[in-house]
Amino acid sequence: MSLRRLSLLLVPTCATWLGCAEPEPTVRAELPAENPECPASSAVLVKADTRFHSGARVTAVPQDLSGRDLELFILQGSGFERRAPVAVSDGSVCFRDVPEGADYYLRSDTTYYLGHTRRFDLGVNRNGRPDTVTSDAIQTPVRLDLTGLQPWRAHETSAEGSLLEVVSGEVAWTAGLTFPAAQPVAGATQMQGMEAQAWSLDGRLPVLEGEKGDRLYVNQLDLVEDGRLPSGAPLKYRTVVGSLHAPAVSFTPDGDPALVLSGELKAVRQASFSPQWPLSAFTRWGPEVNPDAQAGEARFDVMPATFSLTAGRVGYQGELFTLEVPGGEDGDIARRFTYGNPYPGSWGLVGSASYTFVSPTPVIVGKRIHRPSGSMLVMDRLSSLTAHAIVPVITPPRLLRIDGMDAATVRTVTSTQPVVSWRSPFEGVPGSYQVEFIKLGAEATDSPTVSFFVTSDRQQVSPPPGALEAGSTYYVRVTADGSSFTPWQAPGATADVLPVYKAATFSAAFTTP
Repeated sequence: MSLRRLSLLLVPTCATWLGCAEPEPTVRAELPAENPECPASSAVLVKADTRFHSGARVTAVPQDLSGRDLELFILQGSGFERRAPVAVSDGSVCFRDVPEGADYYLRSDTTYYLGHTRRFDLGVNRNGRPDTVTSDAIQTPVRLDLTGLQPWRAHETSAEGSLLEVVSGEVAWTAGLTFPAAQPVAGATQMQGMEAQAWSLDGRLPVLEGEKGDRLYVNQLDLVEDGRLPSGAPLKYRTVVGSLHAPAVSFTPDGDPALVLSGELKAVRQASFSPQWPLSAFTRWGPEVNPDAQAGEARFDVMPATFSLTAGRVGYQGELFTLEVPGGEDGDIARRFTYGNPYPGSWGLVGSASYTFVSPTPVIVGKRIHRPSGSMLVMDRLSSLTAHAIVPVITPPRLLRIDGMDAATVRTVTSTQPVVSWRSPFEGVPGSYQVEFIKLGAEATDSPTVSFFVTSDRQQVSPPPGALEAGSTYYVRVTADGSSFTPWQAPGATADVLPVYKAATFSAAFTTP
């Protein structure tokens, strides 16, 4: 996500099983300093840092924005006035001739931020060393020489079979393994010379430097069947059942040679939690997500976070526990779960509970089938999330309209700048809204989603010219965010801070002329 300057007070943490609580994240957003090349009285300065989180240190490394796809749209009544960026010192860019007090959209690629601050930071938070070198690769070949596996569960779908994930605690390397040549044999407890492909789950893969201590965890995840859901259906969840913490290694993910992962997977430490999760607290809001919505899937995740949670949840380090509940379940899940955790006690634990609702009627474009959807989400430290009943803190926006008409009706709009409006949720206090125009294309390579982040006092969005394509099919999703996230001023400094509370409503499909 895009961001803003951040200063963190990091306090030493203690292991949760010792009975002491982790400190709350302390985040202070600092505007970029005054720049004489871009005076605040008449211009908007945009800066970006990559903030590397490593242990108790946060190191900001400036980015060069001169080649970034940025644009500023000054709001003027029902229209917009464009400004192009001008490169200034320290890799920043300046948008000049912006009247004081003017509201604007800052566009970064296909994301638009509504703001009025004269200093804006589009930085990113990353795990790992500040001297990390990032490759251009999102995948790389792997050769596996592993023993000590739990008997491999072969299945047509990854949700039911065994999985392997590779995670680093030193750099932002998190990848899932696939087997393009030959699948592991059912019941196998070792892999000798097996070819696999590592696909990044957290952006471009970093270069591993063994002399700096870069190591990888190789985790096996399997499905555990344990009890029954409220409906009587089998309760199944996925968790880590074995792990190898490989020695430090040097490797550049450039396709040749393959990354070699070898060693014996060992049993992992067992941990537990006891949620009180009344699913009906989510399903009762289904008609607000969409009047015709069907309950799609409920999901509970436990995720690790390197270096505890003093800076919030930074990056993605894979999964420890995933419970996927089929749509239609609306009873109570209140029981003790046990899961595997291979990581040290200094790592934090994040819990996430969500319920997704989908359109009952698929939208077919070309040969692709789309199901518009919206979700309700509660995410927090695992200990905080399970300390009380897990219920929505904010509910979906109400009365979604497109050009003043009920958005639940399929239609062709009159322009590529439809007016999307809504009303405040029944429950909860939104801090901001995200408005997504999601293209339903015939090809997987079709244009990405166009997103707008606006303040809570704005309940209407009309895209600038060129944001949406003519003759295309979209649906719109509006998400109320009740978190500390402040995208109009500091999206990066606040995007990772817990807790996170979100609830969405979505429209029927519409076509632009």
